[in-house]
Amino acid sequence: MAAYLAKLPPPEPAGGSTDATRIERARTLIEQHRCNFCHSRDYSGQQNVPRLAGQREDYLVKALREYKNNKRRGYDASMADVLYLISDEQIFDLAYFLARLP
Repeated sequence: MAAYLAKLPPPEPAGGSTDATRIERARTLIEQHRCNFCHSRDYSGQQNVPRLAGQREDYLVKALREYKNNKRRGYDASMADVLYLISDEQIFDLAYFLARLP
């Protein structure tokens, strides 16, 4: 199943106009917390690190919240550690930005 899913094309990014303020806030957070270190520079993921670019915004919000409150576990505690200081509003900004990436 994983091999099949890995061959699927990446999802289409969210369309429509963008809010530059939200994009900039998300970029600042990503730089501070080095999200592109594990998820790669284009947020396409790698090996056991999931793709973030172009995922549905609601899915990203749900996943980030679950990592933060430990309902969703990663291979290590790094996601919970990173998200510990990130507010719900910031999670919405991150999801907004990532959903719009190709």
